[in-house]
Amino acid sequence: MSRKICFSVNLIYFVVICLFIAIRICSGCGVFDFMGEFGSYYLSLVIQIGLIFLLPIFLFRLMNKDMDKEKTSRFLSYNKVSKKMILISVALGLVVFLLNLYVSTFFNSIIGLFGYKFKEVAAETPTVGKLFLDLFCTALLPAICEETLHRGFLLGANGRFGMKKTILISGLLFGLLHLNIEQFFYASIIGVFLGYLCFVANSIYPCMIIHFMNNALSVLLSFASAKGVNLISNIANFFLSNPVIGFIMLLLVLTLLIVLAYEFTLGIMKESFKQEFGKKKQQIANEAIREQFFSQIDALKSNQKVIEPQKRIIYVDVNEFIEFMQKQAEIVEPKDDKTDLKIKILIWGSFVLSAIVTIMTFIWGLLR
Repeated sequence: MSRKICFSVNLIYFVVICLFIAIRICSGCGVFDFMGEFGSYYLSLVIQIGLIFLLPIFLFRLMNKDMDKEKTSRFLSYNKVSKKMILISVALGLVVFLLNLYVSTFFNSIIGLFGYKFKEVAAETPTVGKLFLDLFCTALLPAICEETLHRGFLLGANGRFGMKKTILISGLLFGLLHLNIEQFFYASIIGVFLGYLCFVANSIYPCMIIHFMNNALSVLLSFASAKGVNLISNIANFFLSNPVIGFIMLLLVLTLLIVLAYEFTLGIMKESFKQEFGKKKQQIANEAIREQFFSQIDALKSNQKVIEPQKRIIYVDVNEFIEFMQKQAEIVEPKDDKTDLKIKILIWGSFVLSAIVTIMTFIWGLLR
């Protein structure tokens, strides 16, 4: 990706981080208390739709006027995937949630050993209306908006740093964006995994599905807990009281995650091969039609009998298919020793600012 686009995206992300931190500070100081009972929902709409989604797109189009809607859509990896990949993404969402539950329980127990006190959430009367609001604001909006910002903009623009570094940058910034020590660990792990899937699929939609599934299941279990069915706490207590069984369950979940991720990767490669094979077949067909057309004209000019075209059979070598998949799996990591220093400053600036706030939440938890 060009240096101009890389610089503009990281500048936009830095601006988003600064504004997001300012909003969180104002919210913590009670500036938005006048909004009343549904203030958190209004704030979520402003942050997700306005700050994380619309503002980056507006600034990106403003700074890169040569990028029309179609080019911007391709840049953000808004590419379609098959129904099979959608189903695998749904299954991956369930597995990621289970892994997330274990990882969050594990890391929360670690920070708890340091004396960190978790914030007590005031009990609210659970209603179906609030459940749908939570699903919309906590599951659907973040799945679209946060994925567009991280797996769309950041992953698309920072490819100059290579696949591994780009995925790591996107994943860690995704974890830090939550500005909460309780969410940083598992969010970063999920962010790295989603970055890998986006690279493989060349599409952001599987990431959106998995993100939605993870958050939606959390919302549903929280709703069940408010109704008296404490599934999350029961599962967490079970893992903590039975570390051996918990470790075995973790291995099983990780194994399932690896298997599904492998099937996902293989499926994407097969689809890519079919697309390339389809293009090649169409090209050969067009050449055959053109050849037939001109041969018939020549035959008519010379009063010769028009020869019927012979059918052509296209053979696919298995070794060619394997070689194609291997090439698809090899993602070239471009090297650029002259990467603009300003880009690195913006990336590190985003890291430092969000990391400071995240660390402050940990210190605040110790002082509660």
